[in-house]
Amino acid sequence: MGSGRQKTKMAYIANAVSRRRTFLKRKTCLLKKASELSILCGVHACVLVGGPCEPNPVIWPSALDARTLITRFRDLPTSSSRDKRALDQDAFLAREIARLRDQLGRAQRKIREAEVKAALMRFLRGDAVGADMDEVGSLVEGKAREVGERLDHLNGMLFGGCLGGIN
Repeated sequence: MGSGRQKTKMAYIANAVSRRRTFLKRKTCLLKKASELSILCGVHACVLVGGPCEPNPVIWPSALDARTLITRFRDLPTSSSRDKRALDQDAFLAREIARLRDQLGRAQRKIREAEVKAALMRFLRGDAVGADMDEVGSLVEGKAREVGERLDHLNGMLFGGCLGGIN
């Protein structure tokens, strides 16, 4: 039974001969994949690859086609999806921080719910201490507040909002 392909360690290749050979091999694969993507998915694509040992970059499919595609991309309206996806480093980090904060908040809520459930179980078994009673009390108050806010929201929709014109 043969072994599968191993994950390539992403690090600078110190040996110049090996680095050049890897560059040439991967450049060929990259150009082939771009061609396949364009043909199979019916999309426009271009690739510019320049290496330290090549005086001019390789351009696929042609310099004219690449220039035309890049011009079309740059001419897209600024409110298009291009600007939503194209991020500079600061925007990427800000989005990533917001995502991680959201993930942290969800994890903290799950932990808090697990702690309160454990306190509630101790309360129901009769093993509760004063701190457990405080946790259960704060949970009940929080849930009551959430229910009240939801009722206010629904009443606002029913009587003053979406359904206000119905008699």
